[in-house]
Amino acid sequence: MNPGTRKLSDDDRLTFLAHAISMSSLYGPGPWPQHAQELPDEPPRPDDGRPYISTTVMDGIRTHHLSAQSEPAGAVTEVAGLLQSGAPFAALHERLSQGSALAICDDLIRELASRKVPVSRAYEAGRWLAEHGTHREATKIGIVLVGACGGEPDRELLLLLGTLEEFTLYAAVALLRTQPDRQRAVYELARRVTGWGRIHAVERLEGCDDPEVRAWLLREGFRNDIMNAYLAPLAATTGDLYSALLDPEPDEALVDGAGGILAALVTGEGGPVSGISAYDDAVPALDRYAGLAETRTATLRRLGGLLTILEGLRRPPSDGYGWRDGDLAALRRRYEEVVGQRRWSELALAGVADPAAEDFGSALHCATRLGLPVLPQVMARLRVDPRDSFAWYEVTRLAEPTVLVELAEELLPMDSLANGPGDRIFGDGHERALEPVVEKLGSSPGTGLSLLRVALRNRVVRLRRSAVRVLAAWPDVPGEAVAWVRAAYEVEPDEELRGDMRAFLAGTRR
Repeated sequence: MNPGTRKLSDDDRLTFLAHAISMSSLYGPGPWPQHAQELPDEPPRPDDGRPYISTTVMDGIRTHHLSAQSEPAGAVTEVAGLLQSGAPFAALHERLSQGSALAICDDLIRELASRKVPVSRAYEAGRWLAEHGTHREATKIGIVLVGACGGEPDRELLLLLGTLEEFTLYAAVALLRTQPDRQRAVYELARRVTGWGRIHAVERLEGCDDPEVRAWLLREGFRNDIMNAYLAPLAATTGDLYSALLDPEPDEALVDGAGGILAALVTGEGGPVSGISAYDDAVPALDRYAGLAETRTATLRRLGGLLTILEGLRRPPSDGYGWRDGDLAALRRRYEEVVGQRRWSELALAGVADPAAEDFGSALHCATRLGLPVLPQVMARLRVDPRDSFAWYEVTRLAEPTVLVELAEELLPMDSLANGPGDRIFGDGHERALEPVVEKLGSSPGTGLSLLRVALRNRVVRLRRSAVRVLAAWPDVPGEAVAWVRAAYEVEPDEELRGDMRAFLAGTRR
């Protein structure tokens, strides 16, 4: 029987392996589209606008930003006892589904070794859990056991399951432990994933001396859907970025990769990962990249990277990244010269000329950072896509309040936005568009009453709160607006916001 078609029980639950085989047949080795990462046991997402954090993301957060967390001491001994006693694998699966694999995996392997549980028994359990698993935490432990007790024949299984980002961390470690070409195997897996899975896999390529892997790290391997700063330090060092840039004619992909890595290192400075100050070759690499960017083709990706680097050079930390005297000022002047070339401004303006262009957002981001006048283009964009919250943010920065209000009244569905009150934390596109407009009204007393009335009746708590804060900032509040707040107060479900409304009403003395 094809192991990918097996079920754990008679309730027709799809195994993760079957799901992975199906996605592989549809989309090849990977990366797979986002919907393919939704596993058969995916819990229902909240429909109240509250943020949803998947277990994939939580594993990433726990491994990078939180101290190690352990299950209660009895969990490891209980699971080890089930394995040692020869309990049915279904019972083991059920027990493992009740906890966190990340919290017990290392301790479990040590406990099995101390009990001298036969390797064959642990391996058989691992393969069964990996092939039959319908609960993600149990399947993760299956992969861990395969990694601890398996060998080269497990490669296909680990790559298939590892292409599901929920399991990439565990599959990458297992590949390192079971495959003779351990780093090449992880490299193969890393190219199949793009989010936290990419981060977990690439981190296990640190120090790799394979020329192909190092070249990939510099051109593509550092890029991920979470934050490039996680992998930029590793790419710069393991890939030896500066030496690669010394090539008299580096290829375009390397130039693009260098810009992305250096920009990510600047972005990462002062954050949870290593920044530009921790990169020993930062100064010569930045200087060399400026020379390349000065003569190579102008693209929005390159312009975005140049602007990020320049912003970091203009606003360095107090120690100036720890560089020698004069290096920071010299690099700042160098990047100002490069970014000051007319072709970059022309590129950004050309990018916002078509309001329906796919890269309009990237071009707008560059244009605003360059200080270019783009209000007409942004307004045209909003007429094409009134849900573009970034464009609304730019309009609030560039337009007069009266123009802003007129545009919102014209483009946003005001009647349908009066859809509350509710307890949603985040709204949809139109609600996210309305929020920056409402916030802008605090400095324009008497302007935008129609928007404030709608905001007070919206289902999103933060939007109603913004409306109250705007009115509280006005020196003189129209009586009709006070009446709207009083009516909103009577039905407000959020206690904290009710307190804000109560304080506002008491302050108006009406």
